[in-house]
Amino acid sequence: MGGGKPFYASPIIVNGNVVAVSRKQGTYVYPAKPVFTAPVVNVIEGDSTDFNATPAVSDGCLFLRSNKALYCIGK
Repeated sequence: MGGGKPFYASPIIVNGNVVAVSRKQGTYVYPAKPVFTAPVVNVIEGDSTDFNATPAVSDGCLFLRSNKALYCIGK
């Protein structure tokens, strides 16, 4: 009854960083390098639904989908 796995989406590489979207704890971003460093975690405030989809990148924007909305992060 633990609610499933913490990550359903596949991680992707964007501009030399690994981007891994967790279901409930935000998006983890860390350098894709041989030595691990602690990730930066970004959370979309006001959306407490699950994020189950692999992120997409297009034209300089990162797209994240939750059960509530589709978000475009970029300039």
